[in-house]
Amino acid sequence: MRIISGCFKGYRLPSPRGRHIRPTTERVREAVFSSLGCAVEAAAVLELFAGTGVFGFEALSRGAGRVVFVDRDRRATELVKRTVAMLGVQDRVVVLTMTWLEAVQHLAARGERFEVTFLDPPYEGEWVEQVFSHRDFQGLIALDSVVIVEREAPGPDVRVPVGFERRFCKRYGGTLVEIFHRGPGEI
Repeated sequence: MRIISGCFKGYRLPSPRGRHIRPTTERVREAVFSSLGCAVEAAAVLELFAGTGVFGFEALSRGAGRVVFVDRDRRATELVKRTVAMLGVQDRVVVLTMTWLEAVQHLAARGERFEVTFLDPPYEGEWVEQVFSHRDFQGLIALDSVVIVEREAPGPDVRVPVGFERRFCKRYGGTLVEIFHRGPGEI
């Protein structure tokens, strides 16, 4: 698993042991970042269910201003912290070992806002709708920003709150990638 573009292009990320982490493939990352264009440059990025953090590291490589990685699994966040140290990006990264709910409540209480958010929850369950429907999560999403969702394909349409519009949807084998845009106005 390697970073595919930007200042860390070619850097090989440490691979996790076991099957509980499912890193985003290079093909999917390339498609997502091609769709985002320059939106990631200088952006505040949130990666919930971070696993290896490959999406966030790709964003940093392409010029993201800062990234917050969240995962409840300590092994995953330790892996992310090792990569942060190897890349020397400690000043642009926060790593939180907590559930997505604890993290969004914590970040909302601090008044954080993100221009790019990546959700890659476990495939089983209704995680995406649970996250989207939470008031604190909605408050974290800046106006004119994007939420990228990676989930199992095929799957039912995700119900998202008013103010979010699906702008991209494509299947890559057993993976479905959707990009939702939050337009101006209140949710």
